[in-house]
Amino acid sequence: MAKKRKRELQHLRQEPARRRSYQLGNTSPKDIYKPGFPMNLLGNVKLFALFGVAVIASMIIAAVLTNRGNDSDAEADDLRTVTPTATVDASATASPSASVTAKTFAAAEQVVDPAKQYTATMKTSKGDIVIKLYADKAPNTVNSFVFLAKQGYFDGITFHRVVKDFVIQAGDPTGTGSGGPGYTTKDEPNEIPNKRGTITMAKVAGSGVFGSQFFINLKDNAALDYNNTSGDKFYPFGEVTSGMDVVDAIGNATLAGSKPNPPITITTVTIEEK
Repeated sequence: MAKKRKRELQHLRQEPARRRSYQLGNTSPKDIYKPGFPMNLLGNVKLFALFGVAVIASMIIAAVLTNRGNDSDAEADDLRTVTPTATVDASATASPSASVTAKTFAAAEQVVDPAKQYTATMKTSKGDIVIKLYADKAPNTVNSFVFLAKQGYFDGITFHRVVKDFVIQAGDPTGTGSGGPGYTTKDEPNEIPNKRGTITMAKVAGSGVFGSQFFINLKDNAALDYNNTSGDKFYPFGEVTSGMDVVDAIGNATLAGSKPNPPITITTVTIEEK
């Protein structure tokens, strides 16, 4: 038999022997590749799957906790008025309406008797909102609001800031978030919660005074209440008794940034005294 043929037969006889040797475990341990962590997890499907689930779960929990921690602070920022400056903030997209003349006053005249009941009817381009004012619980705040309303201060201004599922805000004739009546009123602490439908004055961050800007809560906002420990406190001075559907319609308006587009206007605010 030719030498070449002998070598081929010899090779064929030896190949199964080598395979058997490998399968029977005759290979030297030092010749066997042993993968390290984490590749060795691939050899155990169940362990690898459990490890993956644990990693994903921890990422989801971390994301949720981070968002919760930031929600109340982010929302409270939207209630604050812009610190008045000599020039309008360049980031403000709205300009004062040509039909609105910003009135200023040295102080609010005394026009409210805390022993009486007051109701404000706010006519808007979306409909009427009727508000019961708490003259007995927040007499100075109500006095300022009623004084401005009787002066026609709110007539023709827009809701310049809307935060969906949070608040709608108005009270600034300039529509920029920096306008005010020319005077300030001190905070009037009370224990009325910022529940859905209550009306509250907005103010500059960290301040204890406010001007003319107010907001209506679209939902219960406990993070703004008198007993919150991590941010500014906002004290309601009235609540919507009729027209909450109008408030919701404003809250669901199409927005350009934080401003309704097209604008939503307050036509008049009239006060009824009993």
